[in-house]
Amino acid sequence: MAMHNIIYERRRALGMTQEQVAECVGVSAQAVHKWEKGATYPDITLVPKLARLLKTDLNTLFCFQETLSSQEIQRAQEEVIAKIRDDGMDAGIALAKEKIREYPACGALLEGMANVVQGSLIMSGEQFLEQEMYRQLVTAWYERAMDCEDEEVKNRAGFMAASQYLQSGDYEKAEKILDRLPEPCQLNKHLFEADLFLKQGQAEEAVRLLEKILLQTANSVMGILSRLVEAELARGEEHTAEEVAKKVKQAAEVFDFGGYMGLIGTEAVARKQKHVKESIAVIKQMLSAAAKPWKMHQSPLYYLLYEKTVPKEGVSLSEKLLPPLLTMLKNDPEYDFLREEKEFLELLDTGVLHM
Repeated sequence: MAMHNIIYERRRALGMTQEQVAECVGVSAQAVHKWEKGATYPDITLVPKLARLLKTDLNTLFCFQETLSSQEIQRAQEEVIAKIRDDGMDAGIALAKEKIREYPACGALLEGMANVVQGSLIMSGEQFLEQEMYRQLVTAWYERAMDCEDEEVKNRAGFMAASQYLQSGDYEKAEKILDRLPEPCQLNKHLFEADLFLKQGQAEEAVRLLEKILLQTANSVMGILSRLVEAELARGEEHTAEEVAKKVKQAAEVFDFGGYMGLIGTEAVARKQKHVKESIAVIKQMLSAAAKPWKMHQSPLYYLLYEKTVPKEGVSLSEKLLPPLLTMLKNDPEYDFLREEKEFLELLDTGVLHM
């Protein structure tokens, strides 16, 4: 919170008027008014007296705290998202920069702002995806977040930064980022915590924690299998890739991830083999699956995790899944073999209508 907000909040909390504060520290009421508006700041000689009057400390008054709560970061993200929606990408980024300048060492804020801007770029389709300055800014924020003391934030931001460099073809920087990240821990602390919950008779807490672990693990497994398909295709082992693609579909069913995730491997194989009918068929299935509501709260694997955040009818993921999928279908050279196919072009139009 900025100094002017702290002065305002503390004065109100103590039930004091601007005139009373002004009299106590020896300034005019107009001066206090300007402090609270952020137009001017108290003279340095007045700050200790002001801190004592407002029953706070100098660190708080000078905003030396460099971290924000998760709720504050969530609100900041929502503000930036609304700004991008209402006034455009540049205005949203300007607001994000302003918030980062206020808390430049808050890793969670840097990560959150990078996530918002990156997500907005993806959602916008090809309109902004090719603009290098946005990508560089997002990557820089992820890298700065790696310098914070929160290990979870540091690791998440590191993987995102490495991913950004990988996508841009800067493999040397991607490798340097990965070298800074720790090896995964073989003994999962959270599993022991779940055991502890059970021993203490807190079964519901154990279920919630295990659901969270399972969801994270399932995402990792799906990512590994999908990459394995691509790697086998790169080796020229198409038959093996087809078999792994079947495993992708099976894993999606086991983890209750729905149809979209299960089709990723099959789509990659059909695309690599340039099979027109098979490719169009699986793309059609993916577009249809993306338009269906997400009902993880009905899964026995995650129902407690999502019982309070997902409505009965589920939530639509089409806004998250369709833009990047359609952008890839429209722009990726690997789909050039489908460009003259009428059914493929109709599918792209159908996907746009679902958005």
